[in-house]
Amino acid sequence: MEGRSCHVGVVQPFTLEDGQLMTIGADGAVRSWDFEKINMATMSDSSSHWFELEPINELLVGYNVCLTSVVHSVLNVSVASQDSNGSIWKLDLSFTNTAADPECLFSFHAGAIQGMDVSTKSHLMATTTLDRSVRVFDFVANKEVGMSHFNQGGTMVCWAPLLVNQSGGLLVAGFEDGVVRLLELFNPQELQDVTKSWGPMMDVELRLNQAFKPHNAPVTAVAYDRNGEILATGSLDCTVFFFTVGEKYSPIGFIPVPGPVKSLEWSPDFHSENRLLILCQTGHAVEVPCPEMEDHELTKTFQLQNVSRRTFRFKSIKSKIKRDEEIRRRQAVKDKKRKEREEKIKELKKAGLMVPDEEEEEEEEEELPPIIIPSPPSPLCFHKSD
Repeated sequence: MEGRSCHVGVVQPFTLEDGQLMTIGADGAVRSWDFEKINMATMSDSSSHWFELEPINELLVGYNVCLTSVVHSVLNVSVASQDSNGSIWKLDLSFTNTAADPECLFSFHAGAIQGMDVSTKSHLMATTTLDRSVRVFDFVANKEVGMSHFNQGGTMVCWAPLLVNQSGGLLVAGFEDGVVRLLELFNPQELQDVTKSWGPMMDVELRLNQAFKPHNAPVTAVAYDRNGEILATGSLDCTVFFFTVGEKYSPIGFIPVPGPVKSLEWSPDFHSENRLLILCQTGHAVEVPCPEMEDHELTKTFQLQNVSRRTFRFKSIKSKIKRDEEIRRRQAVKDKKRKEREEKIKELKKAGLMVPDEEEEEEEEEELPPIIIPSPPSPLCFHKSD
């Protein structure tokens, strides 16, 4: 193959059938080779370890496909092949003019789920992972109804409240490059009837409404304020960015926070003030008021100046608890020894014997366990309940 390798990347499984060596690669290609030629090959140059050979047949499944294993059918020449990017393919390896095209039987996320949210208006669920896809599932019908691929992996997804989008079809997705995308279901009127089953997956599409890049690191959290007028986004770059909500979202500015953002939560309706609670992975909890566009003049930077804040940092108390337990244990030992000595003196006096003068021996005590504040601290988790 003109000095090229058999596949671009790793060759996963390979089989020998009817004198042909079948190789399946991580480049999404299936190729068959004449095994007899390979077996009888002699190197013309003793210093060379390469043998050039053209494949007998070739099937390119796809450019974004990484085949890792195959299962052969006992009935025909078709095989089921696993794609590590999250798919199961049906492949016709007859290599004839009438061979069927590769068929994707199932499609899933590849890797751990990074973000998930459910619609408040229907039985739909949105998910995203680092496989660069955002998917929408109908969990009543137990099927995927929409999917969209992007250039970067997804890190979080949030369904916009009905106060912001009455159709209930707007998603806010954050990505590992700091980009936030507003995605809307192409057929949002279908959400009006929550009991109606969705049609085929191709009938539902995710349409990009707007994209902006407020951060330089993965987006970890987004939250709309209680009035649906302000969107806050948080990231691992230790900043929180604010936007005004409208037909087009406009930036207000950002504030720095003590650590990577873990979660964002706006104050509920019954609070007198509209404030944002910011939870950081470093154990910090920061509370700031809702910014107003007219209160800040943007010059050379979007950083909001003179924003009042209240900050609290959670600290580990495990070592202090152990230290207090050790102090109580040592005091209990001392009290026990003192009571035993008093009982002994009481018995001697009762028997009319002389009580010897005993000086209490001062025992050298070991140092108390130190108080340790772990660095980095334990992750700060968050839970909200009504």
